[in-house]
Amino acid sequence: MKKIFIALMILMASSFAFAQVDEDLPSGTVVLFDGFENGNYWIWAGFDWDQYGTHKISTGANISMDWASQGRHSLELTMEAMPEESSKSAVWFYDGTNDLTGAKYLVVDFYNPEDYTYNVCAVLQATDSWKWCQGPTYSISKGVHTVVFDITNYTEFLNDVRRISISSDNWAVYPKESHFYIDNIRFIK
Repeated sequence: MKKIFIALMILMASSFAFAQVDEDLPSGTVVLFDGFENGNYWIWAGFDWDQYGTHKISTGANISMDWASQGRHSLELTMEAMPEESSKSAVWFYDGTNDLTGAKYLVVDFYNPEDYTYNVCAVLQATDSWKWCQGPTYSISKGVHTVVFDITNYTEFLNDVRRISISSDNWAVYPKESHFYIDNIRFIK
């Protein structure tokens, strides 16, 4: 029964995902948030996050020149292997107070060099109460993809964003360490 539930969840997430991956960008003013040209302000959630739930398999967030969609650098996000007993959940985040008033979309370029599909989502946490603002999960197969995360449901909280997270929640077993890259994180107003 558990396998059927997981298969249905994957199917549902996949059908939801493709509508917002590699489509034309929505119209509006584009504001670059991070292109990784001025250093790294992102952190990986590791063993210290175990107190907040299941173990996170994220192991690093490092500036890379291996691939970039804008400028010369990107951020390489690394993970440990995902055996059967693994939580298969990884999180990378940027902490800092940001006024994103007027933003409607968060856009991120991804490069997945692996023969594996990652299920990614973006989360904004806002205000002193860390209001959770999360859109749907998208499937990122091998190759380069641009993902548009719609944040229009959270406009009342965007004046006080405290954390921006990218997470990868995967259901399949992956027997080796893996990674993908992100770049050109921008907001469209």
